[in-house]
Amino acid sequence: MARWFAAVATFAGSVAAAGFEVVESDVRIEIRDGDQVVFGWQRAPLDEPDGGEKFAASAFVHPLTTPAGFSLTCIQPSDHRHHFGVWWPWKHLEIDGRTFNCWELQEGQGRQVATAAEVGGKEDDRVTLSLENRHEVRVGDAYRPVILETTTMVFSRLDEQAYQLDIGIIQRPVGEVVVPAYRYSGFSWRGPEAWNHRNSRMRTSGGHSRGNANHQLARWVSVDGEAPQGRASLLLMSAAGFGGGDPERLRVWGPGDHAGAPFVNMNPVVNASLPLDHPAVARRHYRLVMADRTITSGEAERRWKRWQAERQAGEED
Repeated sequence: MARWFAAVATFAGSVAAAGFEVVESDVRIEIRDGDQVVFGWQRAPLDEPDGGEKFAASAFVHPLTTPAGFSLTCIQPSDHRHHFGVWWPWKHLEIDGRTFNCWELQEGQGRQVATAAEVGGKEDDRVTLSLENRHEVRVGDAYRPVILETTTMVFSRLDEQAYQLDIGIIQRPVGEVVVPAYRYSGFSWRGPEAWNHRNSRMRTSGGHSRGNANHQLARWVSVDGEAPQGRASLLLMSAAGFGGGDPERLRVWGPGDHAGAPFVNMNPVVNASLPLDHPAVARRHYRLVMADRTITSGEAERRWKRWQAERQAGEED
């Protein structure tokens, strides 16, 4: 399987970024910590994807690891070939009275693609990426853009046991675009294929677990599971609930869904369709923490509140 590894032979060069090394090619941007790749951004379509050319996706994060090198993402798992690490296409888009499926690439109706990427600031153990992506729908024999997206990512080291990834997404419609209500859509994470309901746990800000979190409101979700170093965790936080706003709703798999494989979707359109110029869909912010230990509910809540305070202080400044 070629997947993202096909980029290894195409590296154009590397730039030291304090403790990290940034390696760029026409295919990918990678961040390395020592001899391991800890972050990857797919900037060109996959080479020889599983399932054929229709799954040649771009605009996703993989791998995303802990400092010990345990990958917390997977792409193209056998049960869902259209899942890609950390990615955020809308399930459906409504344009000119027609509804297009932009989630299942195999349908050939719509897709999210990377169009430009560059490395911005590089500080001690901190790398900033500036990205441009777009949603396209198929009309006749060609795809046309319907959403233009600007995304900023900041990957940083928290401590010896944890990394942090901030993702800010701004989307602008080309014409009139509506995001129809659906049970899953938008910001998503597909976790390690080895994890299931027996060897991993899920906690949410609403006090829910894997068995009862589906379609519940959540400011954050923490999933931890077995890893070679003991335990590893991914904490996903959404800024949607800042300032007393409504948090996003979750789509997760319970123990009876694919054996409880780790899948988390943070979705602002579970209950109602929204025009793309609505702030709940047009401007979204997420923070992920990748750790070589269990992230408890108490730590998750403290980190979410600290992030809210940081953002509020930045707005005041």
